[in-house]
Amino acid sequence: MVKGIATFSIFVSFMVLSLCGCQRNEQGSSQMSSQSEEQDFAKIHKNVNFNKEDKEKMHSLGMAAEEDSSGGHGMSSVHGKKEKADPNKVIATVNNEKILRKDLDKILDRFKNHVNPATLSSMEEQITDQLVTQSLLRQFVAEKKLAVSADVVDKEIAKMRDNIKNNPATKDRTLEQFLEFQGSNIDELKTAINMSAAIENYVSKGVDEKKIEDYFMKNISNFNGETVTASHILVDTKGKKTQEELESARAKIASIKKELDEGADFAESAKKYSDCPTGKTGGDLGPFPRHGIMVEEFAKAAFATDVGKVSDPVKTEFGYHLIKVSAKTPPQDVSFSQVKDKVRTELVALEMNATIKDLKEKAKIEITLQ
Repeated sequence: MVKGIATFSIFVSFMVLSLCGCQRNEQGSSQMSSQSEEQDFAKIHKNVNFNKEDKEKMHSLGMAAEEDSSGGHGMSSVHGKKEKADPNKVIATVNNEKILRKDLDKILDRFKNHVNPATLSSMEEQITDQLVTQSLLRQFVAEKKLAVSADVVDKEIAKMRDNIKNNPATKDRTLEQFLEFQGSNIDELKTAINMSAAIENYVSKGVDEKKIEDYFMKNISNFNGETVTASHILVDTKGKKTQEELESARAKIASIKKELDEGADFAESAKKYSDCPTGKTGGDLGPFPRHGIMVEEFAKAAFATDVGKVSDPVKTEFGYHLIKVSAKTPPQDVSFSQVKDKVRTELVALEMNATIKDLKEKAKIEITLQ
């Protein structure tokens, strides 16, 4: 693999990482296992990093989708209640490139059995934003004439095949089968890898040894093993526009907190109230460090909450949260040499996000999704 690929999921698995409701992949601690299949905080995580768990998540998606038995919250029930949108309607324009409704629906349809109707509007906005990012990066690659050798792409494909073969849950499947399930194919995958690796190579040129070490010293808590293990309940405000709607959300989270203070079980309350898919598994987020995974407001509150306690309502750009901390791992001594590669990967991911932000600020973008 190109060392520390940080953008591949934008092209290949962004729909996995951001459509499950609230997965966690700010800096890349993505999900596979009980907390990962529908991990909270895709919405809340800022940075993208294609790490081991990301691969497992993508490689197991077909199995997970087929075995999901939650039922009752499929997108099909929503679609059945409203007129189907014109597939050729322009939902966004990025410079001179148009993004059509069918581009969005192609992704939504892959997850029609895993989408809570209440969050559909918010998810459509997320997908559209990701499609805009994808378009910007595609234009950037073309403008800069970026590319990597075919050997790099072939090696990535080979590693993905090996991962599938060596995973007991997926060993009887092929890469082509997973791609077909996602509505893709091997040629699209190769294009995605080429673009992702090429962009990372471009961004990595500005990440030298001194910059890596400086980042380590300023963010040592990201690498010394200190973590919090937590669950959360989210009352989503992404689709709420009016003051009345926002006040209703605030009242709802306060009411949930009151029930918890009076003895209600947190996991059961998450199943009952949370707007994230992890609600059905008790809102479990697993462990995360102080910086780089969760948005600042959330991480700060989690680390300030005692083990076994529930935080007061926490407001982020995505809604109101209640956080229950179940464990804390104290920091360990760590040297720069021990974690140098991990530091580089994280820094490259940050640089990639800075590049995307800059491209968005300079581009002419018009969102017409309704």
